[in-house]
Amino acid sequence: MAERHKFTIRPVSRQPRNDSKDAFRVWMSAASLLQCHLIIGEPCHLQLDDGPRQTAIAWSAPEKIHDNVIQTSKLLQTMYGFKLGDKVTVTESKEPLREIGVARLEECTDATTIATYGELAEQDRPYWEWGLEHPLSNCEILALGMTFDYELKRCRRSFKIVEIDPGREKSENTIARFTLGSKVKIGPVDPVSAPKSGLQVDTTGLGGLGPQIDQINERLRDFTAEAQKIEMPSFFKNSGGILIYGSKGTGKTSLLNKIEGAGWRSVFPIKSSIIGRSTVDGEAKLRKIFVDALKCQPSLISVDQLDFLAPRRGSNDGSSMASVLCECLDTLQDSHVLVAACTRHPNDVDDTLRTPHRLGIEIELPVPTGKDRAEILRALRGSADQPGDGFLERIAAQTHGYVGADLFSLLQLSCRKAQSRQLSQFAGERLDDKQDPPADAEAAEDKPSITPLEIREEDVTLALQETRPTAMREVFLETPAVRWSDIGGQRNIKRYLQKAVERPLKYPERMKRFNVSGKKGVLLYGPPGCSKTLTVKALATEAGLNFLAVKGAEVLSMYVGESERALREIFRKARAARPSIIFFDEIDAIAGRRGPGQQSGVNVLTTLLNEMDGIEELKNVLVVAATNKPDTLDPALMRPGRLDNILYIGLPDMEARKEILDIWFAKSDVHDEVDPIALAAQTEGYSGAELVSVCETAADAALDEEEEMGEEVQIKWEHFDKALQEVPKQISLPILREYERWSKEFGNRHD
Repeated sequence: MAERHKFTIRPVSRQPRNDSKDAFRVWMSAASLLQCHLIIGEPCHLQLDDGPRQTAIAWSAPEKIHDNVIQTSKLLQTMYGFKLGDKVTVTESKEPLREIGVARLEECTDATTIATYGELAEQDRPYWEWGLEHPLSNCEILALGMTFDYELKRCRRSFKIVEIDPGREKSENTIARFTLGSKVKIGPVDPVSAPKSGLQVDTTGLGGLGPQIDQINERLRDFTAEAQKIEMPSFFKNSGGILIYGSKGTGKTSLLNKIEGAGWRSVFPIKSSIIGRSTVDGEAKLRKIFVDALKCQPSLISVDQLDFLAPRRGSNDGSSMASVLCECLDTLQDSHVLVAACTRHPNDVDDTLRTPHRLGIEIELPVPTGKDRAEILRALRGSADQPGDGFLERIAAQTHGYVGADLFSLLQLSCRKAQSRQLSQFAGERLDDKQDPPADAEAAEDKPSITPLEIREEDVTLALQETRPTAMREVFLETPAVRWSDIGGQRNIKRYLQKAVERPLKYPERMKRFNVSGKKGVLLYGPPGCSKTLTVKALATEAGLNFLAVKGAEVLSMYVGESERALREIFRKARAARPSIIFFDEIDAIAGRRGPGQQSGVNVLTTLLNEMDGIEELKNVLVVAATNKPDTLDPALMRPGRLDNILYIGLPDMEARKEILDIWFAKSDVHDEVDPIALAAQTEGYSGAELVSVCETAADAALDEEEEMGEEVQIKWEHFDKALQEVPKQISLPILREYERWSKEFGNRHD
């Protein structure tokens, strides 16, 4: 990835020139110029976060300033919307400043002067054009929106630059150079003219959005001269804006910035701050933007966070601009003005805006698939030579539920981890050099070497532990650190769960060919302490899925509607972070059997059933539930399409008990005389939790003996004999018979 340097904007210490010749200079220290590979007098780009790139001229600061500071003029700050203290990225421009052929200006004289001297006469226009060449030539560097005052015949008028070189290819630079050969034209822009080159969104730097960009470019073709060659039927209307929506971090703002750079004559961004303190002032500003856009066709009006300007009715009607936006959008019928807006969810926007002739094209930016994530990672890497394509493919396969912003954070953190690792290696090498200094040590100090960053798999693994998907950041859960090897026995259960999770992810084509959908729900039931919860944690860890654990009782609330809302929010987060697992422990607390006259918990159960197989299909989200009381569950929960995969997790058999003991013994200081096979034979009828409790009780007895004797002691048979007397079996034969009776009665069991 290309290195990006951020600087803080500070004011220029000296008085600005009257001719504004230095208005677009950015003054930097010599070290900063060298760091950014900039040449004095050459163009560079300034960018505020994800905002559009603006062009300035690199210049050496006449005084000593900090290396993380740039000085800019007040005019540059006003033109580009920067404020003092803003952090901007400074990069070199690959394209030189073009020379202006024609600069078109429009009069913006105040109403008092117009009333006194009248409108600019057509016969006087050439004289004003000739006269304005002088101040524009003195300024030399021009940008759209700059204003100039000029006096002729004792009348002082104001003019604004509205167009530079109409019809020419769009440059990546936002400023241009006025030379002796440049001309000035005064008059409004032809509202129906179109650029010679087609409007098109560039895909560079964006990954995984191919279909969405194709859909946008299809709409942009209506604004090009080529589209005029085909006569459309009378009912066709060249109207309708674009509404881009998607979860946080999916790339809405980045795509909007790409649309802004598609080659428009003018771009008019609308910020949520336009409302300000006065709604009346906000409406006036909004109307003026639409009027100006109609004067500079083809033009774009971009709106980020539309839901702030025009929220859904009933949410924030006091400051809503929906009615004014509708009125303004209706004025764009059959014009060459496009409105592109962004929001997280279309239902957050006022419904009156979502009509075919207003914001009729709705484009969703979904959570990226594995293939999309690989494209995004390659786009983020850019021209850098690492990480390699194979490495990026492996990262994409491990980042389920990650959006573009999450992948960017992951790469950033991976770079920092790699940097820390290499710096620690350098520190160790310097320590070795001090013990045995080379003969040319002084020469080596004079020539500091720069080592390129090397990102390894271990760096990405560390970064993955600290980077969570955006959809999961509100879920404060520890990622399970349990493996299948930590659970003794239950081989059939493990194999069945692995197939339920891994098949939809690894073999979607096979499942589609056989017309088989993935498992939606699994119910684990059995006596307490038989590793039901531990099994689900291992399933999430081994499959690498996002994991949401929910205690059944935690969902319940004394307030009406709160339990249902909490349940819907759980499923919303799981869908946003899919593929994922929702684990309901003690599900009997919220899914008890419904009876006549019973009201408590019925709405919660209904919400759970609707979320599992309601109108919105549950894809790549596996619901796993565990209970000790299967007979109390409502039968509707276990019909096909819900928790229809029912697994009985019973007491561990002889082989499973030996595996549990082997796992515990491997981590403990146990005497060789203790035979795990013999101990497993003595603990028949114990659950897994009780077996671990026996081992821990024996360890406590050994610790007591060690404290008395004052020397190290291993865990021996005598300690286990004592533990077996203190930890009784709690699961009786009648309890086991009840589980078997329920299993046979229900008739749907996988062992």
